Amino acid sequence: MGMRKLRDKVSTPGTILGKDFVIEGDVKGTGSIIISGTVKGNGEIDGLVELVSTAVWEGDIHTDDITIGGTVKGDVFARGKLEITGSARIFGNVSGTSVSVAQGAMIDGTMKIHDGNTLVEKFDQKTSVKSASNKTEEQLNDTFKEATSF
Repeated sequence: MGMRKLRDKVSTPGTILGKDFVIEGDVKGTGSIIISGTVKGNGEIDGLVELVSTAVWEGDIHTDDITIGGTVKGDVFARGKLEITGSARIFGNVSGTSVSVAQGAMIDGTMKIHDGNTLVEKFDQKTSVKSASNKTEEQLNDTFKEATSF
């Protein structure tokens, strides 16, 4: 499923955070949000989150559905669909009821598929998913700095 299909679910215009904006602190809300800038804090969004390729989110994200095209340093928990585009760089664990990963995406963490009640670990050697289990915090920070230096 492509990004466009998740976006089609949104019936009203959402919030847009431009690429030159930085939010420091936790983000809570209802509705859709498109992020091109930077968020430094945790998120609890009842709706659709879209992180475009210029977006950087440092913190955990809990949302209904999410499309990630930017960089996330934290865990992502989608109560519904999780779409990871080819430009995504994720340094943390991801989970959703439906997960799609495009070629070129990088996940330095674990991927889990859940049904709302129980988590079932999903690992497919054909995807470009990498495990963070053998990396130190310093190594993860170095990798994050390299991936976010524009």
